[in-house]
Amino acid sequence: MYNLFDYLAWRGDLPVAADGFNDIDAVILSRLSYLPFDGIVSDCFQNYTTVSQAADRMFSEGEPSFLWEGDDRLMKELAQSERFCGMKLSGYVNRVDDERQMQFAALLITIDESTRFVSFRGTDNTIVGWQEDFNLFFTFPLASQFEAKRYWEEAADRFGGSFYLGGHSKGGNLAVYAASFCAEALQDKITAVYSMDGPGFELEHMKDSGFERIKDRIHTYVPQSSIFGMLLEHEESYTVIQSSQRGFLQHDVYSWEVERTSLVKLDEVNGTSVFFDRTLTRFIANMPPEERKAFTEEIFGILRSTEEMTFDEMADNWLRDTGKIFRTLKGLDASSRSMLASKLLQLVKAAGKNVSALKPAPKDKKKAKKEP
Repeated sequence: MYNLFDYLAWRGDLPVAADGFNDIDAVILSRLSYLPFDGIVSDCFQNYTTVSQAADRMFSEGEPSFLWEGDDRLMKELAQSERFCGMKLSGYVNRVDDERQMQFAALLITIDESTRFVSFRGTDNTIVGWQEDFNLFFTFPLASQFEAKRYWEEAADRFGGSFYLGGHSKGGNLAVYAASFCAEALQDKITAVYSMDGPGFELEHMKDSGFERIKDRIHTYVPQSSIFGMLLEHEESYTVIQSSQRGFLQHDVYSWEVERTSLVKLDEVNGTSVFFDRTLTRFIANMPPEERKAFTEEIFGILRSTEEMTFDEMADNWLRDTGKIFRTLKGLDASSRSMLASKLLQLVKAAGKNVSALKPAPKDKKKAKKEP
């Protein structure tokens, strides 16, 4: 089982000019926007820092704080890789806005002077970032979707040449949104859009966009037990890929398996993915938008009562914060407690009706590919 780091060992000495851009490169550059470039990479599009320079600055004063295990290794190995070390980083933004319920981060990566990659970060460990994910079910566009479109338009206006847009998790959704709702002249600059296990959209929201014009250039990848990537609808085709992890942990790109210059592809998602997809679809379908909003606001209101900004902080202070959560629950009025209990019961019932999806399929069952 080989992963992204094996790919860097195999192909890291070959520049993109010598061995063309591929889907593994897109995974790596989509992940790059998650790294802590605050104070290291400029927010100006034309003020560049190479990958190797960024790594030197990042590790010069000890070990920085990374979101995922593997991010530190990725940065170090990219800095030593002929393929990636000279790529230029600029236009780094990282904004968390509680008032707008928005978490947004993006990075412009110049591969060469005629080719650039716009990388959108997915959800980080902030509570407001996770709330924004839940807002997908009743708000359109999200504040981060609006910011993604504006970021892409500014980048495209400043530079000629061709662009890739991409992101992991929510970042993939942002990339598809930006490419779908921009002007046709900007769509013509896009070579491909990459959504790495990113959620889809309610299809009615895409009717008045330029999605049909760009959809053949959208490449969506989901692991075999995908949960996040199967949320909402994907009108574009998607490719199922192999992960060495299980369940939720398959969202981790460092678990995605590779062979030579491509991700390992499978025929279909498995029962775990189908179970969560059907359960959440049924649960959401039974709630009108105003109830989805009320449910989300109550859940995250309880979490915000801890006065923590991130889930890491909650984990560090779990005993104190658990007490705050229970006190908040106790202080809810009767109607709020009843609503939460009712919705959680609906979720349990929806799960019960789809538990058959977790049973192994018959061995002679034919599998249908999702992408031609």
